[in-house]
Amino acid sequence: MTPTTLRKLLINALADTGPTSTDGQALTFSPTTPGKNSPRADAVITASEAGVPVMFVEVDNGTESPLALAHKAGRYREFFRRTVKPLTPSPNPHIQTGNPVPMWESFYGPLGLEGYPPLVIVFTKQVGPAAMNNRINNVMRLAEEYWADQYCELATSYGSDEHDGYTDYTDAVPIMVTTLDRLREYGPLGPVWFRFGHPTWQALSDALDNPDDVRGFRRREAQRDQLRQQKREQEEEQREREIGEARERWVAQQAAAEAAREPDPVCQKCDGPLESGRFEADPLEDTAPPADGAHCAGCRIQLAEPTSRFGRVIRRLVNGDE
Repeated sequence: MTPTTLRKLLINALADTGPTSTDGQALTFSPTTPGKNSPRADAVITASEAGVPVMFVEVDNGTESPLALAHKAGRYREFFRRTVKPLTPSPNPHIQTGNPVPMWESFYGPLGLEGYPPLVIVFTKQVGPAAMNNRINNVMRLAEEYWADQYCELATSYGSDEHDGYTDYTDAVPIMVTTLDRLREYGPLGPVWFRFGHPTWQALSDALDNPDDVRGFRRREAQRDQLRQQKREQEEEQREREIGEARERWVAQQAAAEAAREPDPVCQKCDGPLESGRFEADPLEDTAPPADGAHCAGCRIQLAEPTSRFGRVIRRLVNGDE
């Protein structure tokens, strides 16, 4: 099967999948050799309206070994890693001048997905199911270093023994394979794609997706942050509740103690305090008669005063009477 035949097949298959582009075709074919030393793809297609991103297509007629196909995947990764300084002004409205951009993006525009554009291998040789599975498995095994992702493990919080992580596809080439028979039966948007690293044949959108990438990790991290915040709020409410309950108990204890406390004894003569205060001694205690349990120091002095004329003079001097 030639690249031209494949193009016609894809155009016919995508013609009714969604809105067409401005030129009336669902697919746009771009230059297959964008620069010197770049891999020459059999086709580079885009159809964003139909859910098809930039895809580099290799048609395998069974003439190349699995090792040669794996080597091509390595060349594509080297190409995807290359950066260029965009033109000023850039003919691509998606490219900002000044900052280096991937070379492939300067030609084809942004992918809209994480990582590199997918490399699509279409097997066209008519062979039995066992032979086809063996060929796909051999290519997958030999090209693993190019499509394999990297798992990043992180602690869920500082000092925690619990870990979570995500798969980083930044430097991984998504390699998707299909067969001519599957394309003819289901069309390019059907379950005709087997992406290396995925468990089964999938539709195009599922094969392009990376469900275990950083997006899922961020969603889980946001949920963990929300749970931590809820726990902090609950703990703060519990502390405030305990402080309030302790304060109420203290007030109740003070009220009970005040109610149970016997009143201070008073002098039977003057109704004043029978004894001096705890922190301030009554100076009259030094000259007053011994405490009798019924009178304060001043009254004991008065009761003990002589009744003679001389005693009355002394009493006036003591009491300050004129």
